Amino acid sequence: MFACQAQVLAATARQFVAALEAYDQDVERLLRSRFDPEVYQRTNARMDEMRLYAASIPPLSGPWVEVLIRHFELTHGLFRLHQQGAADVDLPRLHGELRAAVERLSQRCLQLVPAS
Repeated sequence: MFACQAQVLAATARQFVAALEAYDQDVERLLRSRFDPEVYQRTNARMDEMRLYAASIPPLSGPWVEVLIRHFELTHGLFRLHQQGAADVDLPRLHGELRAAVERLSQRCLQLVPAS
């Protein structure tokens, strides 16, 4: 890999990590709001932003897909809880699984950033 390509990859990985941190904060707001539509839209916009980063770094596709799946599971659980009053939704478990997937992806991104 050329030096300029490595620099672009590292910069994109750093931006991805920052977006993951912001997403994690948005998810916290979403959980506190109990499915506020505005917060939900902001969280989905963050996912769209991160999708671009993931597409530009193919080695991250596996951990990214896991985040997508966990995001869907959490938002679907919130929807069921909010719209249907589903008592079987385990939000703490779903949130924990999402946070773990986000952390794994973040760590993989940081592996692409050379140590200073």
